[in-house]
Amino acid sequence: MTSQTEKVRVLEIKLYDLLIGFLAGYRDGRNIFTFAHEYINSEERATLSLKYYQQAEDIFRRPLTSQHKLPPLFSNLLPEGELREYAVRNLKIHSDHEFAMLAALGRDMPGAISARELTIEEIPPYALEGRPQISPEIELINEDDNDKFSLSGVLMKFSMFEQDETFFISKSSNVGKWIIKVPSSRFMDVPLNEFSSMKLAEAAGINIPEIRLIELENINGFPDIKMPDEKFAYAVKRFDRDHDNRVHAEDFAQAYELFPAEKYKSTNYDTIAKTIYHLFPDAVRDIQEFIARLVVNIMIGNGDGHLKNWSIIYPDRKNPAISPAYDIVFTRAYTEKDDSIALNLGKEKKMAGLTLDHFKLLARRAEIDWQILKQRVDETIDLARSSWPGKLSELPMANAHKKQLIQHWKILSHDFRIET
Repeated sequence: MTSQTEKVRVLEIKLYDLLIGFLAGYRDGRNIFTFAHEYINSEERATLSLKYYQQAEDIFRRPLTSQHKLPPLFSNLLPEGELREYAVRNLKIHSDHEFAMLAALGRDMPGAISARELTIEEIPPYALEGRPQISPEIELINEDDNDKFSLSGVLMKFSMFEQDETFFISKSSNVGKWIIKVPSSRFMDVPLNEFSSMKLAEAAGINIPEIRLIELENINGFPDIKMPDEKFAYAVKRFDRDHDNRVHAEDFAQAYELFPAEKYKSTNYDTIAKTIYHLFPDAVRDIQEFIARLVVNIMIGNGDGHLKNWSIIYPDRKNPAISPAYDIVFTRAYTEKDDSIALNLGKEKKMAGLTLDHFKLLARRAEIDWQILKQRVDETIDLARSSWPGKLSELPMANAHKKQLIQHWKILSHDFRIET
């Protein structure tokens, strides 16, 4: 029998500085990720994803396979929407060629995962065990100093580092420590909206990273992209970076092995709550923070709290915890006819229809004693009601959006309404 020869590219996948496996991408579109022997046999194995948390060795001996798209663990590291369009133009590849995108952007990605393309001499034989008849022909990518970073999400944003009060796009010698979101050509005043919404969330007791509004003139090296005539970009300090070290994090789409296109479906907030309460070591703290953010999303009119806008962080490299909040935006400013939250909560999605009874139903379905949640829910509502009206007047949100937010408060049920 004549052995088949087929072109294949192989990426070395690391978690922090630890080798965890090899991702092989074949010409026919098949992708196979094989765990490294060193990682499988490690007694101090860092957690790659919630699926593998506290699991026995056997689970790591089963490769991850996919056709065309990468397995969700890796597919969710790649950009979407406008950001993806920019990446494929810059890299001159097809938007569905996810392996090539990961190969090019793998140096600076969300969390602590990184990817590097290997030469034929560097590939261990077992990395191709899924296709034993293959004689590899490696397609090499030339290294350069272009902006090689990947951030999941839809709107235009860049991984950047700060130097002398100026921000620069992440380059090969610098890993980005800030995410900079530029003004949108589709939606007005998004940086002002997100900054203000996040500050309101913080006033209601939500844990947020450091955030800033940055004048565009203080950002160096923007690519040639279309932007409206606005003054500010929105900057959020990356919670998956600690000085020069990476901190592993993943969104819930990765954790549930769902593709980015499934971020608005396939599960609900009740299921996420159950996962957090029954799997996370600091269960009470994390479920209370989760439930408080749900309250804030309703009261602030954020309909975009999908699976990719909730993340898990591994601060000790092993145990999961809920990450600081991000991407809290008054989305109803842009979608006035849609007052739905992203996922079902206690069998309801309409913000105007949600009451405390839906939170009690979530607690029952997630097998959580309501008393564990009630105090934090009450505190969050009280903080929002007492602080938001006055704070809103001081924040830089566009006046038109402030008026819309005040109107949003009036349509909420009695349980969440803010009187002004």
